[in-house]
Amino acid sequence: MNRFNINAIGRYLITVFVFGFMTGCEEITPEIKEKVNLVESLIAVGLKGYAIDSVYTEFDFYRGANARITGFRKGIIRHENGTVQSIQWSGTSPKIEYGGSYINYSYEGLRSEIRLNAHGFAEFVTNRYSSGDLQSSLKYVYDAAGRIEYVLVERPGKEPVYVTYRYQDDSVSIQEEGIEYRIPLDMVQRQDDAGYICDVLRFGASPLSKAYIIIPDLYYQGIYGTPVKYLPAEMIESKSLSNGTQSIIRVGNSHFFYQ
Repeated sequence: MNRFNINAIGRYLITVFVFGFMTGCEEITPEIKEKVNLVESLIAVGLKGYAIDSVYTEFDFYRGANARITGFRKGIIRHENGTVQSIQWSGTSPKIEYGGSYINYSYEGLRSEIRLNAHGFAEFVTNRYSSGDLQSSLKYVYDAAGRIEYVLVERPGKEPVYVTYRYQDDSVSIQEEGIEYRIPLDMVQRQDDAGYICDVLRFGASPLSKAYIIIPDLYYQGIYGTPVKYLPAEMIESKSLSNGTQSIIRVGNSHFFYQ
């Protein structure tokens, strides 16, 4: 075999090795069975806004392909039995902008830069004050079902903290800084979180989850993984809407309003 052929074979083998190494190390994103498109589910049930106590947030939706929330309005609401009596609108509203693999959300002097993974879930989040100073940075990891498994929370001047989430048939548990916050689920009637309107994880009252990990408005954009299917065992109210559907209007101190 002449020298030219030996060199050619050598280059071929090196190319095959490099290609095999690259493809062998390529990260394959597994599919999530029965993945929930949360925005589409909210549109389908007719949700227009939610309130925590009297602080009301109303959505503007883009309803075409790749449905998403395009804007928010906030105010103080007065309501009765799921019917709006009056709203005193705030002079400022959150701002949201979308890129191919990121979302930016700004409200009340804090800007959140959210980098999404291949499923459209938050993977890396950087929170900064309007001055540009860092408030916190977070890394999210999800289980095979697409649910939040743990989050690494880092804050200037403080030790990093891992917050972990565990899902059982009758409850969800959140552990942070050695304390477990348990969310019992409604096992008596086994009520579905119809339309996934209820941000179940906030009912754990875990300080880091509420202050850093989950921005309530962005729960409804569906960036925090697969939502919990069943409602927490809090006071639950529902009523028949004008279209004849039975809809959830309250879970604990969270109230829900429909078109």
